[in-house]
Amino acid sequence: MRSYLLTLQYSFLGDYNMAEEKMFFINPHRIDLSNVELNGRILDVGGGGEGIIGIYKGAQVIAIDRRKGELEKAADGNYLKIIMDAKDLKFLDETFETVTAFYMFMYVPMENRKEIFKEIHRVLKKGGELVLWDMVIPQKGESKKELYGAEVKVIIGEQEIDTGYGTHWNKEQDLKYFIDLGKKAGFEVSSKQEDDKKIFIRYHKTN
Repeated sequence: MRSYLLTLQYSFLGDYNMAEEKMFFINPHRIDLSNVELNGRILDVGGGGEGIIGIYKGAQVIAIDRRKGELEKAADGNYLKIIMDAKDLKFLDETFETVTAFYMFMYVPMENRKEIFKEIHRVLKKGGELVLWDMVIPQKGESKKELYGAEVKVIIGEQEIDTGYGTHWNKEQDLKYFIDLGKKAGFEVSSKQEDDKKIFIRYHKTN
C-alpha cells in the first residue's frame, strides 16, 4: 500500500479520513529504473524519503535533503547522506557527472526553482546530465481538494518499491514548464517524455 503517501497525508492533516477527502489522486505511476543510465558521481537532490536513487546506484550517490528527518527515513545503503539546501549547494563547480531529482520539484516552491536549477548547472561537469522525474500538476480550478498526488511503484531489477508522493495543490507544472526552466539555466534537453501525468527529462550541460 501507499505507506509513504499515507504518512505524508497524516503529516499534512493529522487525520486519515480527512486526508482521503482532501487528496486528489491521479492514476498510479510505474517507474522502471532497471535500465536507466546514470553515470559517474551522482548528486541526488532531495534524496531523503525513500532514497530511491541511493537504492539504485549505491556508492555512486551523494543524497542531499534540507530536512534531517527525511534523510534519516531514507533506505539504508552504501551511499552518503548530507543535510543541504539545494538553493545553496556546498560543492565546487563541475563536481558531478550526474544530478538526479526524483519526484522532488513537486515539493519546491515555484519561486525557488530557478535558483536550484542554476546551482545544479553549476556543480555539473561539462557534458554532465540532470535527470528528472516528476508529475504533471494541472491548474486546480474549482476543485475543493487541497492535496494532489499519486501512488508510485518503482522497479529496480527484481526489487519493487511501493511508495507515493503528494503535495499541496498550490502550484502548476508540466513538461513544457520544466523544459523552459532548464533552458533558462543553460541546459539542453536530450530526451523528454510526458505520459499519463508522468514527466521524465534528461538535460545536458554543454558549457
